[in-house]
Amino acid sequence: MTLLQGTGATAQFLHTEDNGVGNEVFVYEPAGGVLPGNYSVQVCASSNPLAPFAQPYTYAGTFTYNDTAVSVSCPPNFTETLPAAPVASGAKVGYENFEAPGVLTQITQTSSGAFTVEYLGHSAIEPSIGVNWRTGAVNYKSDLETLFVTFGANGLASWVNRRAPTSQFIDSDPIGFTDRDTGRVFVSELTLLSPDTVKISYTDNDGQTWVPDQTGGIASAVDHETIGGGPYHAPLTSPPPPAYPNAVYYCSQDLETALCSRSDDGGLTYGPSIPMYVGTQCGGLHGHVKVAPDGTVYVPNRDCSGTQSVVVSEDNGVTWAIRPVNTCTYAAKPSLIGQGDDPALSIDASGRVYFAFSNFGTSAGVAVSEDKGNTWRNMFDVGAAYGVHNVAFPTATAGDAGRAAVAFYGSTTRNGTSTGNSNDTTFTGVWHLYVAHTFDGGNTWTVSDATPTMPMQRGGLLRGGGADTVRNLCDFFDMTTDAQGRVLVGYDNGCAGGPCSQALPTAHGNAYSVAATIARQSSGRRMLGAFDPTAPTSVPGMPFVTQRRVNGVVHLGWNEADTGNLPITKYRILRGISRGAETVLTNISGSPTSYDDMTATDPTKTYYYKVVAFNRAGQSVPSNEVAAPFVGTTCDGLIIHRNDPSHPEATGGYILTAAPTGPTPAPVPTPPPGSTVPQLLIDYIAVAEPPSMPGYFMFKMKVGDLSSVPPNSRWRIAWDYSPTSNPNTQMYYVGMATRAPGNAPTFEYGTLGDAGVPAILLLSETRLGDLTNDGVSHYDSDGTITMYVPKAAVTNHPELGPGVGNPRVGDLLGAIGGKTITGDTPQTNTLERSTTFVDHTFVKGNSDNSYPAATYVVVGNVSCGPAPTPTPTPRPHHSPH
Repeated sequence: MTLLQGTGATAQFLHTEDNGVGNEVFVYEPAGGVLPGNYSVQVCASSNPLAPFAQPYTYAGTFTYNDTAVSVSCPPNFTETLPAAPVASGAKVGYENFEAPGVLTQITQTSSGAFTVEYLGHSAIEPSIGVNWRTGAVNYKSDLETLFVTFGANGLASWVNRRAPTSQFIDSDPIGFTDRDTGRVFVSELTLLSPDTVKISYTDNDGQTWVPDQTGGIASAVDHETIGGGPYHAPLTSPPPPAYPNAVYYCSQDLETALCSRSDDGGLTYGPSIPMYVGTQCGGLHGHVKVAPDGTVYVPNRDCSGTQSVVVSEDNGVTWAIRPVNTCTYAAKPSLIGQGDDPALSIDASGRVYFAFSNFGTSAGVAVSEDKGNTWRNMFDVGAAYGVHNVAFPTATAGDAGRAAVAFYGSTTRNGTSTGNSNDTTFTGVWHLYVAHTFDGGNTWTVSDATPTMPMQRGGLLRGGGADTVRNLCDFFDMTTDAQGRVLVGYDNGCAGGPCSQALPTAHGNAYSVAATIARQSSGRRMLGAFDPTAPTSVPGMPFVTQRRVNGVVHLGWNEADTGNLPITKYRILRGISRGAETVLTNISGSPTSYDDMTATDPTKTYYYKVVAFNRAGQSVPSNEVAAPFVGTTCDGLIIHRNDPSHPEATGGYILTAAPTGPTPAPVPTPPPGSTVPQLLIDYIAVAEPPSMPGYFMFKMKVGDLSSVPPNSRWRIAWDYSPTSNPNTQMYYVGMATRAPGNAPTFEYGTLGDAGVPAILLLSETRLGDLTNDGVSHYDSDGTITMYVPKAAVTNHPELGPGVGNPRVGDLLGAIGGKTITGDTPQTNTLERSTTFVDHTFVKGNSDNSYPAATYVVVGNVSCGPAPTPTPTPRPHHSPH
């Protein structure tokens, strides 16, 4: 759907949207108001095969023009720039970061279909986080997983997945909620638009057992589901035991109208869905429902008549009132960047409401109300302390009276001609996780960068739906408070692993990862005053460490988000050649956050590292342990991902080779009927820049065997590299293919175009060039496929001008994934459905779910020096020999 100013051939383009689901809603709200004149709307059929339309193409819609002021008591125009938040006195608040471990776990389903294994916590889209105050267990809900996390005395975290029975494919919009009063954890998924039925379960024992909700599920709208709960509002009172004491609310939106239902039996059944508002009052996008201590229910909305608002019920969800967030000088204005940022709110013990929002998309706004949203004060920009100019996905939590915290993703890079648009792939900035805290009811704030030396996203961050390489983090994240008043932020790290986190600030590209990560408060005042530290300073927080082993050097980098409010005096590097057996390698004075180990030169050894931080108060606990195996060189092939042969990633796959840490089972099991052949089972994928081939990438795929080659099959390696906003040139592939039996394999490269929502399901290939007769691309009978691709051919973009867009040294190729496909027909041989391929390396569509993240740093076609081990020179042939 496209909005134009004017009619006919002279009409001027204003805005377009295509979310690919058959329903389209957007709000056009330019700064300064809508100019008078004629406007027209063009409606076209979406190319997304998931869009449910059929011929003849008929459309129905509404066009609404609203020129009313936000509030009858306020002028129609507000000051656009919020004042910087006054800085609180006292010590800063520190954080430690914990990422889900790279554990390959047996599963029955993923959001891409019924596969056998996946990496724990590495498909962490749209996370919710909660804490069971009775047990201390933290839960992290995302995708089909519900992860339960415990923190030990050693400072490390233990993660386990206890998935609810209703968390099943196909799903969308996962959500979680923990009732701190009872310890009950609720998780839910929608069913991808049709039928509009939500799947909810709850647990009272941290996922050991689950109770599904009413048979058939509660009727739901199609998007933005949310669950919350708390006390009943007078005159209703909590029922006596053993009945569940609190009301539970389920809300969602139907693109225009939003609805809420209430459960009075702890989430087992729900009452009728009651509209909160309709499309003429508010846009569809709302945030997460929260319940105040007095039972007042709040749902934040990004656009009600041009202002972000709270929708409030003071009668237990029976009726709702819309209350705009403004002070008559300032107003919470919807983001103009992507138009998809949900606001958030939290409520402290006194009932004070803290509203967190992205103001115009460029500043991190907060506002406070002490009369249930009727009036607002202390509207500030809490990102100004760090010079933040782009903001996404605010969230909030609160504790004692006057104490609250908000978190947001922020970038200090402005939108501009040279820096691009933060909503797409042209953006040159990086993103960090920021957390702002108030201890005086929002009068003053102290702000912390929880990822100060390791960005959690590079390039753009899409807000507003659809599919794109920069939508790897989807639409929101979450935060909460534990029983000791610590703030915990559950976020998804889009720049996981050493190659991305250690890259230069000027690097293009990203890891496009979705790694479950928790930022946990480790110092400073807390949300519950009874647990405030007795001193303003402390030992440092635990560093979070990454590694990158390339060409004989192990590059270490770490994030230090808690100095203990004292200068760091040194870091101690520990190294070992077995897990848990590290000893002191060196001490480095001062506060650097990187170290290159030039002595880790034995290619037969995996080196393990930890880092300890020191200040005048003492030392931190040792960091997370990182393993640095030898994975080759950038001259002859740096292994980006190797599949664990003890776990067949193929659907019905079968592998006989031994696991790296154990023998082949005895007796050797019999292959099941219909099991795949080794020609299609991937061992590893690798990338290189051979000095003998300037201007070329080399891609390798190793499968089990290619002494015979099956017909109608494809072997594909794909990657993301996106210095352009054209969605058809964000993803590239190279590969070998066979057609009819007896035909020789061919080699080619091209682009992958995603299909919209969800992009994980369907990718279409567009061939750009043929490599069959280039004299170097070939396969060998041992299963090695080697292909050489000219860099300019797969990364040069005409729309940017001649020679612009080629990867520079330091740039990143992200989400590098291997995939094998068989049973091609003329109708399917250019499609890559994630539910029909044979084997894969954990890259779903355009995001990376592998461990470690499958990212390659461009170094140029330069010599690697003496190779640790000799490797054969590629030979120019195409058939086994």
